[in-house]
Amino acid sequence: MGGILRSTALAAVVACGTSSGDSTVVATSCAPTATSDWTAAPVGAATFEVNRATRGMTSRVRWMLAPDSSALLVMDDPAAVENEAIPNGLLFATERTGRVFRMDSVWSAAPSPDWRRLAVGRGVVLGGGESQTIAPERWMAPAARLRAIAGAGPALVAESLRAHAFPASGMGVIEGAAVTLVADVAHGAPTAPIEFVSLDGWRVRWSCDGADILVGGRPAMVQDDAPSASERRVSSTGTALTAAPPADSPRWADGPTLDISTPVVRGEARPITVRGRVIEARDGRIVVRERMAAGRDTVRDVGPGVPLAATRGGHFILAVTPRLDARPHESADHAVVYRVP
Repeated sequence: MGGILRSTALAAVVACGTSSGDSTVVATSCAPTATSDWTAAPVGAATFEVNRATRGMTSRVRWMLAPDSSALLVMDDPAAVENEAIPNGLLFATERTGRVFRMDSVWSAAPSPDWRRLAVGRGVVLGGGESQTIAPERWMAPAARLRAIAGAGPALVAESLRAHAFPASGMGVIEGAAVTLVADVAHGAPTAPIEFVSLDGWRVRWSCDGADILVGGRPAMVQDDAPSASERRVSSTGTALTAAPPADSPRWADGPTLDISTPVVRGEARPITVRGRVIEARDGRIVVRERMAAGRDTVRDVGPGVPLAATRGGHFILAVTPRLDARPHESADHAVVYRVP
């Protein structure tokens, strides 16, 4: 990507629609979720890489902020040759608890209307290798990994994953699958509780009341941005389904595309002004200016990179930074979130 990145902090409010079975009708608006003011939880300085697993020829950095900007959701979305699907890296950070939730191998994600829970379409990908075949027993290992994350649900077995698998490439034997998980990201514990909700989850979105999840089935094509070929409604808590209209697909702010051939230009970016702080880039470094009670400014060096977005108190900053461990045929940059006291 050529040119200097322009930094913005964009809030996304989820819109809603109604759906039944595999047919979707015209969207309507959800009532806005009530929010309350908060005092940011005390945090220590740290750096979190958004995607620690899957890489691609290109990768799109996307994010959204909670309506009150208390929380930040980031997706590092790689794609292969011909835009074929590769699972994403996901990070959620909130000033209310100071906690960060990460997950790799993700197809999709959507925050609940109150931003207290996160629906995640967790992905599985298996390649056929030289034999161009995938033996049934190879689904056992990913099923075991999913049970380690979300508990021993009866559907989290090799046979179920294989039955819900779909082609993930048009150039070779590569199969993918998905399950829908829900993470309690407002819990405040060091590790967010995660529950299994359903098989499938190429795309996920919530109902307006936050009780149900619209689970997208297998993709209509092998491309990374393909829609689901079908959609069904499931309860997020195992109770009866509600009649609330479903939310529209999550609205992401599009950041830079990280490419193996074109490093992101280092340079001065437009400052991000948040509550009591100004976040800006200086000579390839991100700094935070803050006005103290005595009336003087203090300047904190956060780290290298270009800032893209920040939570309202400036305690979580999304940035693109150089990768020190970049290998051949990988982008020289990656997305990180800085946590700032």
